[in-house]
Formats: sequence, structure tokens, C-alpha cells
Amino acid sequence: MNGTQPLTAQQQQLGVHTVVRYDPGTALYIFERRIGDHLIDTPVTMTRKEYMAYRLRKMQVDQFRERNRGNADSSTPSYPTFTISGLRRQEKTPTTLFGPGGVQLSTKGSIDISAGLKRDVTDNPTLPLRARKRNIFNFDQQIQLNLSATVGEKINFNVNYDTEATFDYHSKELKLAYQGDEDQIIRNIEAGNVKMTTSNPLIDGGAALFGIKADLQFGKLQVNTLFSRQQSEVQTIHSSGSRQITPFSFSADNYEENRHFFLSYWFRDNYNHAMSSLPYVESPISITRIEVWVTNRRGDYSQVRNIVALADLGEHRTIHNPRWQPMGAEEIPYNRGNTLYDELTTTYAGIRDIRQGMNLLPGDVVNGTDYEKLENARLLSPAEYSYHPQLGYLSLNMPLQPDEVLAVAFEYSYGGEVYQVGEFSADIGMENSQDALFLKLLKPVSLSPTSPVWDLMMKNIYSLGYGAYNLEADHFRLEITRQSDSAGVYLSYLPGSGIDDELLLRVMQLDRLDERQNPYPDGIFDFLEGYTVDTQQGRIIFPVTEPFGSHLKERIKNETIAARYLFQELYDSTRTVARQLAEKNKYRLSGEYRAASEAVISLNTMNVARGSVKVTAGGITLTEGVDYTVDYLSGSVTILNQSLLDTGTPLSVTLEEQTFSQMQRKTLMGVNLLYNFTHDFSLGATLMHYTEKPMTMKTAFGEEATRNLLWGSNLSWKKESVALTNLLNLLPFTDATTPSQLTAELAFAQMIPGHYSSQHAGGYSYLDDFESTTSVIDLRNPYAWSLAATPIDNSATSLFPEGALTNQIENGKNRALLSWYHIDGIFTRKNSSLTPTHIRNDPDQLSDHRVREIYERELFPERELPYGQPATIPVLNLAYYPNERGPYNLDREVDRDGYLLNPSNRWGGITRQLETSDFETANIAYIEFWLMDPFAGDTLAN
Repeated sequence: MNGTQPLTAQQQQLGVHTVVRYDPGTALYIFERRIGDHLIDTPVTMTRKEYMAYRLRKMQVDQFRERNRGNADSSTPSYPTFTISGLRRQEKTPTTLFGPGGVQLSTKGSIDISAGLKRDVTDNPTLPLRARKRNIFNFDQQIQLNLSATVGEKINFNVNYDTEATFDYHSKELKLAYQGDEDQIIRNIEAGNVKMTTSNPLIDGGAALFGIKADLQFGKLQVNTLFSRQQSEVQTIHSSGSRQITPFSFSADNYEENRHFFLSYWFRDNYNHAMSSLPYVESPISITRIEVWVTNRRGDYSQVRNIVALADLGEHRTIHNPRWQPMGAEEIPYNRGNTLYDELTTTYAGIRDIRQGMNLLPGDVVNGTDYEKLENARLLSPAEYSYHPQLGYLSLNMPLQPDEVLAVAFEYSYGGEVYQVGEFSADIGMENSQDALFLKLLKPVSLSPTSPVWDLMMKNIYSLGYGAYNLEADHFRLEITRQSDSAGVYLSYLPGSGIDDELLLRVMQLDRLDERQNPYPDGIFDFLEGYTVDTQQGRIIFPVTEPFGSHLKERIKNETIAARYLFQELYDSTRTVARQLAEKNKYRLSGEYRAASEAVISLNTMNVARGSVKVTAGGITLTEGVDYTVDYLSGSVTILNQSLLDTGTPLSVTLEEQTFSQMQRKTLMGVNLLYNFTHDFSLGATLMHYTEKPMTMKTAFGEEATRNLLWGSNLSWKKESVALTNLLNLLPFTDATTPSQLTAELAFAQMIPGHYSSQHAGGYSYLDDFESTTSVIDLRNPYAWSLAATPIDNSATSLFPEGALTNQIENGKNRALLSWYHIDGIFTRKNSSLTPTHIRNDPDQLSDHRVREIYERELFPERELPYGQPATIPVLNLAYYPNERGPYNLDREVDRDGYLLNPSNRWGGITRQLETSDFETANIAYIEFWLMDPFAGDTLAN
């Protein structure tokens, strides 16, 4: 019915209009489309029922168009939005109880849903047919929704839902509120995300709360009650003016590990001498160029090369492998400092192809000790590290992982000549990019005290921690102490050592100058940028390589006395081992520093509840937006009041830090009473009860759940005085017109501490829980194991000399067949309907030790199984057939049936990777395995 369709804009411009007339004779409604008096279209007729339905539909469409046109004119959203507004239901009951207005619902936001079907096909013959094809529904939704509903004028319900919120507690926020009239007892009731303030300035209510809050009024008495779960923790940060004074304290074993490295043993051997005349450095070397290569963990292949890093490259005096001999008279590091580089470029030049040529190296040159090879090693950009050109050490912005490799090539000037260690990427052009570079090895995959480059890792640089940037010399203090063996207190000197008249700060060569850098110790840390301190990164640098080891022994001189104070294990052992030596690990570095930020106070957290930050200056509460601003996202306070910065007024910042994990239940209940005698005089009382429930029944020492009761009262009085204003106007240059106001506040608060207790947790804490601290690496998964390589033994009595062969089929000629697998429980359970009938009805198969299930009580009869844990133990099954060929075995020494001859001389093996490469740091002490007797159930007859 074209005559009933809306007119287009072009038709309206031409004067087209629709005329509807009623024909009494036929009882029909006729639609005619005309231009002027001329009919331009075939008339359309409707019955009365059809016409009424048409009119109703047209009125609804016109109304929606008008509403949408109004919303579009009022604002233009920056993202696609949907709005459902104006949905009303007018009833008598809501009007009576909750005021006029009915029910209204307004929804704004955006929803983006991506749906798809992912099909994985794996042509793996070892998988069942059903497991080779998988259909996976893939849904991704991004929702930003704001829902607001009202019932009359008193009920409000707000919901904010954001799947892209930074923190989980911001993703879902809801509040149901009832707003009473001014003359009603119930003034306000809120449920959901609430916050509470108290009349007592000494007692904070809470901002990040989820619960119920009610505001009541009985005449002049106001009552505020709260029952909620707390989602944040309160902390206080103190600052001296605009710049914070931050204390620090840590033990001597807290050096920065895997981060700072000497470029050669020459620099390590000359480090103490070079730093002996600070602020002048006695070093004849100046490094001009350096390239740093590390293991590529980023998947970025824009700056990658194959490398061979060698421990003895460039060394002259400290050479680990006796195969290489020193060359030349100069003891400085350079490529021809020993015979290694010449032999690499001539005799062993084929190892530049690291995939095929590494077998050219002699057997006494060991991978992981003498060299490391890396495919696609990543070249660090200069922004990722720094180096000292005279002292010859490298500092990485990020520490290396325990299994990462570090190698360098560097160039320096000495005596007017230019020397080089290693090869730069430009030395081997991109046309030969597959050829490996020869570099100096600084850290292998596994760095241990037996490694030839162990001492190249510096152990005399300490970090002051997070936030210690842009240090100021005027507000930096460092003290070195040692815990007394007898009294247990920390002393800044070594009694009975022969140098007990010197502070440890001076013994460690950190106090040799006065404030004017004259050679007179003054008992204060020598703040020398780049030498004893790194102000940008917040580090302390000792001017000796082993301050608590060989240097201390040299200063004490008496070996018997030195053995009492020496902590040489800090440098000769891993840090894990050194930390366990309580009788040696007694040195401590402590002090304080101030950063150079002028107006920003870091809150040391990013998840700050809005409205929970309170700043006071000298006990006076400041106003947010006037005296300071808060960046709740980054967690920082910026002071705007310049007078506070100029006078250095002590500041105190109290905030609520919202926790990421809400596993621990924290309950906050409270009531605040305020009685207003007059408009200017009021009396208040507050009671708050805070309870924590522990996460586990075994509470660790220092993490006990609290149960605190806080109560207090306050008195407030204020009075406007015109007389005081007139009195102030008697002062010269004063013309006040606003009445003055006198204010007096008196507050009292007391906290009654307690701790959580129950019949299960008890009233005690655990100093150490050995059961919970045990970590297990499960080696029973058969899919993690792979076929082992042929064992290599270069001795004359090697059982399998073919192990030294590479790219030859003889390498696997003695490999026999070894299978490893897991037997599914459906084949061994007699009560399962899934077990095949021929197995379920055969007791011999079900009880065969080689295939049956192993119950945990067989091995651990006294162990109690947790509820829901399987009673059986997963088993790694191995089946070895020494007279059958294994994979890659093309040996022709077989009998006429194809079985291998001499099965007692054959072998089989499997291997797997362990993600943990540093067993010492991970405290892996042993391997535990239970081996079933392979001949169990056999008799002499079979």
C-alpha cells in the first residue's frame, strides 16, 4: 500500500501530500496521494479496523522519531550507544509510597560481541580420531553499560558494568538507594557500593565498601549506621614538605644479581686500583663502542644474529681452558690476547655455521662452560643498558633471567691505539648474516661458582628499591653495620679487629673525602655520582669488588681475626647459599634518601579508592582541588599550595588501597551519632568494629587476622563574630567586610586491638610451615618426555662410541625399542561400565602389576586423602625391548627374524626439559621416585 508510506523529503519539496477521506457508502477509508488537486497515484482503501491499527502504529512511530531526534540534538556520543529511556509504568502504589513519577529506566552504553567458530584439525596418528578434529566456539564481548532506574522520587538503582575496566572492583558497581523526605525518620538507605564518613576527625569511615548504610534522624539526633565488607586497606605516607624522606635497610646479600657485569677480567682486577683515588679514576682505557647481545625472548627478529660467545676470548692473564695460551706483551684485553681468536678464524672457522659446525671444536672445549651458542640472539638498543667507559662494566636496565645468555663486543682506546674484543655486527656483513659472530661471554645459560665467568658478575652494587630516583646528595645518609656476636645489636665498627677505631663506612672506602672532596674522612658517605652512587637509578656502588670478603681480609690483615668477620661466601657461592649462612650474613646497609621530585608524592600503589585520600600539613587538613590533586590511576598526589613547598611543612597522606584479591573477608560495622544542640554546637559519638577472617587455618607469623574496636567522641562549636571583624579592621591596611568565624573542635578516640580466634584456627601463629612450603615438579606426564640422544663419552672405555658422531646414521645403531605411556583407568577398573568386557571379566589382567592401578595407600598407608582427591596415583609406564630396533636404528646386526643381536649391549632412553634451570635458587634438593619390581609376580619357571 504505497499510499500509506511516509513521504520522502524530495516528495515533500514537490508538494506531494496524502489525503484521507471516508466513504459512508462503502464504509472504507480511502488514501489518495496528490500534487495540488491532481491525483498522482492509485488510491488505497482500508476498513475501519485496518485504519485504526494504522493510526496507532503511525502515532507510535512518530513518537519514537521525536524522542530520538531530541536525544540526537542534545548530545553526540563519541562511541556507538544505545538508549532505552522513557519506559514508564504509572501505578497508584509507587506514587503513594515513593512519590510521583512512576517507574523509569534509562540505559546507556555500548555492547560489542564477536562470535565465531574455530575448527582445529591435527593429523597426528597417535591421537584418537575424535581428538584430531575439534570445534571451538569463540566469543569475545566488550560491554560498557550504565543502567539507571527510578521508582518515583525516592528509589534509585544504578549499575555500572565495564568488561574493559583496569581493575576487577571497577568492572561491577551497583547501588540501590532510598531517599526519604526531610521530615521522615529514614533520611537515606543505600545498599551496594557505599562509603561512610564520621563526625570525628580522628576516625575515618571507609570509601571502598560493599554493604548497607542507613542515615536516620530523630529530631536533633542524626544516626549513621553501616554494615559492610571492606575492599581496601588503609595506609599512611609521611613526607617532609614536597619531597619524601624514605628510609631503607637491607642485608649485604641483597646485591643486584644478573644485572651488572665486568667486560673482562682485566677490568675486574684493576677496579680497586682505579677507584682508589676518587674523585679521579686511574684507568688508561676508554671504551668508545659496545654491542650487547642476549637471548631472544621477545620474538622480535629485526636485530638478530647467530652468535658463539666464548669465556676466554680477549683474556690474557685469566684463561680458564689451558688449550689457549697468552700472546703478546700487553696484558690488556683484546682479540689477540691469547691464541683463541686466531684458531677460531682459521682452524675452527667452520663453527660460524652453528647448526652444523660445532662438532669441529675439540672435546675439551665444553658447551655451557667454555662457550655458548645462540641462534637469533637479540641486539640490545643503547636505551636498554649503560656502561662505564673507564671502569669497564656494563649495567642492564632489566636483570637477566637465570637461563639467559649475555655476550658483548667492545672497542676501546689505550695508549693511542684502538683495541677490540669480539666481533661487531658490521664486521660480518648482512650478506653473510647466517655466519655467527664471535663474542665475549659474560653470562652462560647456567651461571655457577664453577663457571669461568662467575667473577665477572658484579656483587658490589645495591639498589635502594622502587621509587629511589633522582637522589639528592644533601639528604642522603648511609650507614654500614654488623650484628654483634655477643649482644645481638648492630654496630658500625668491628670490635677487636684491629681496625675498630674506624667506621665500617670508612673501611669499605666509602668515606675518604670531606664535603669539599678533600682527602679527609668526615664520617659521611662520599656522594660521588657515577662512582659511589647512581642517582638516576637509585644505586649504591662500592669502590671495591668484594667489600665484605677479600677487601675486609686485606684491611684486617690477621687471618685468624679476619675469619671471624669475613663473609667470603657472598662472592664464592650463589646468593641462595650465602643467605643460609646466618653466622656470616650479619652485615646491613641502612639509611635514608630523598628524591628530587618537587611537588609529587608517590602513593606506591595504583589502585586508590576515589575520595579516600586525605592530606594533612602539620595537622591541618588540606582541601583536594585547592591545596593538592590526586591522580587515582597512577597513584600520586601533586601539591598545589606553593607555600607548603617553600616552607617544607611535614605532610601526611592517608589513603585506602584497594586490594586486587578479595579472598580474605574483611567486615566493617559502625555507627555514628551526632546531636545538634544548636546550629553552631554539636556533640558526636562514633563506634567502629573491624574484623578480618584468615584465609587459611594456618596463620603465618606477622599475617594474623585482626579484630579491632574503635570508639571515640567529638565536640564542635563555631560562632560568627562581627565584633572580631571590627577589631581586625583597626589594623592598618585591613578592610574586612565578611563576619569572622570562630571554630573549636575537640576529639577523642581509642582503639582496642584484638585478633581473630575460633575453635579451628586457635590463638597461635606458625613461624614456619614446612608442609606448605614444599613445591613439587611432577615428572610423570608421558607427553613431556622425548626420545633421548645417544650418550656421549669421550673416554677410551666408552660403551657407545657412536655418540660422538654427528649427521651419521651410525649414531643410533645400538638404540633399542623403549616405549613410555599412560594406561587409562577405563582399562583397569572392574566396576566401570566403560571397561571392555574381556578385561573386566579377566581377574588376571586386572591384577597384573604391569598394568593395574596403584592406590596411594599402598605407598603411604598413614596419609589421609583430602576430600575429592583421587585415591589412585598416576604412573609413568616404561616398556623396554632390548632385542628390537629403536627409532633411527639401521644396524644390520640382526638375526633372520629381524631381532637385534647382543641385546645386553643395547640401550634405550628418554629425556625431558625442566623449566627450572637454577636448582639452587629453587631449592630443589632431591628426586624421589618409586620403581615397581619389573619381575613382580614372576616365578623361576617363567
